[in-house]
Amino acid sequence: MASESRLYADAWNASPLAILTLDEEGVVFSANPAAELIFSMEEKGLQGTHLTKFVHRLDRGALQSMLDEVRVGKVPTRQEIRFGTPRRKEFVTGVSLAPTPEHAGRSISVLRDLSKEKAFRPQLLHTERMATMGSIASVVAHELNNALAGALGCLNEANPQSDDVDGLIYTAKNELLRASEIVKDLKEYARVDDDLSDNIDIATLCKRFERLHKFHPTEVRLTLAVADDLPRIRGNSNQLIQALLNLVLNAEYASRAAGLKNQPPVRVSAVLHSDVIHLDVIDHGPGIPMEKRAAIFDPFYSTKPLGEGTGLGLTVVQAIAAAHDGRIEIHDTPGGGSTFRMVLPYAEVTEEAATPETKQVDAKFDLAGVRILIAEDEKSIRHFLRRLFERLGVDATLVEDATRAIDTARREDFDLLLLDVRMPGGGGVEAYRRIREMNPQLARRTVFMTGEFSMEMNQIVGQEYAGVLQKPFKFNELMSAIQKALQIGSPSGSPL
Repeated sequence: MASESRLYADAWNASPLAILTLDEEGVVFSANPAAELIFSMEEKGLQGTHLTKFVHRLDRGALQSMLDEVRVGKVPTRQEIRFGTPRRKEFVTGVSLAPTPEHAGRSISVLRDLSKEKAFRPQLLHTERMATMGSIASVVAHELNNALAGALGCLNEANPQSDDVDGLIYTAKNELLRASEIVKDLKEYARVDDDLSDNIDIATLCKRFERLHKFHPTEVRLTLAVADDLPRIRGNSNQLIQALLNLVLNAEYASRAAGLKNQPPVRVSAVLHSDVIHLDVIDHGPGIPMEKRAAIFDPFYSTKPLGEGTGLGLTVVQAIAAAHDGRIEIHDTPGGGSTFRMVLPYAEVTEEAATPETKQVDAKFDLAGVRILIAEDEKSIRHFLRRLFERLGVDATLVEDATRAIDTARREDFDLLLLDVRMPGGGGVEAYRRIREMNPQLARRTVFMTGEFSMEMNQIVGQEYAGVLQKPFKFNELMSAIQKALQIGSPSGSPL
């Protein structure tokens, strides 16, 4: 018996996992050396303190629910919980709790430090997102071809003898705009960006999600219910859309598995609850047994047949929620099924910061006489820019590569640069660097044009240039970018 006790003591001291014993209220009774290490506190500093004291405010409810289950003899689902102490600001752990039958009301908590794993999460998110992109490629191609076929057909019929030339051109333009919106949504979604500073309107986010979701054909209906006037949240729009897609696709799979094709639908709901936003994905499938709720967040765990899904979907959702200072919860749907809830804090956002949309162009803004150097290798884009700027009275010089752009900027004076990012002669970024050495003021008035989120632009993030136009761009977007660029360094905000 003594040797067995010694064995337990050795395991307690040697365990790489943090172990705490708690009383019936969740107050720390004892802590092993690994727990002292993870909390950066000695055992005596932890003893007598309620464990929730060290928990992130958004995770306290989750941990308290686990403690409540343990108190009645249940083993709760393992949760990802964030802690913080005076010596260790914030760290993420996987927390398991279990009752101790021999000591009524007592429990054991085992914590695994997940901080190092967080470093790999951006790569995990991108890998899983690219898998989604691959699965929708054929549907996207179909939608693009539909839009382009409609536009091309209308333009073929739009000749001087047609009865409805204006209508045909109008329809062709709308179809091309539809194609550009598809490409724009996909480019945004595929963007490799871990920045969490977007000021996100939930209604706009859900509309973007809905458009991308249409590329996933399903017999299960989807409904959205977004409360009015929700506060904005700060984070990464693409990541949150990725999380929503993963949750909805899982919900639709569960509905199909339960034989539900038409009724009831999968529902996405967004409501304000106290100081957080609840973003729910609700299904009426078979539900998730309590004993499986911890495992479903493990990497590569899947209940789907081989070849369906990556097994990373819910792992990614949990990582995204945590990155936004939130969490993911699982609840039973009344009447059967599961509700996955992302609990997200909202941000206090100023009105100016909350409106990233392109501002309207000043009606008094006049470009007559402005000298613009344009470097663009696409002949059709040069053609329409030349016609546009001639109509506006702009003195535009157009070249087709970076080398000519550098040489022309060296010989002549310009008020503004429009540089394509990808073109022969080194590209727009190299041209910008060379021109900046000759004329820093002109370089500050550079507007880049690009059809993708390129690695080249990442090389000059934070440097002085006027902006980036994403192709295809609209007239107002182009004029707004030019107006902003011309006001740089000008007195009283005047263009020149």
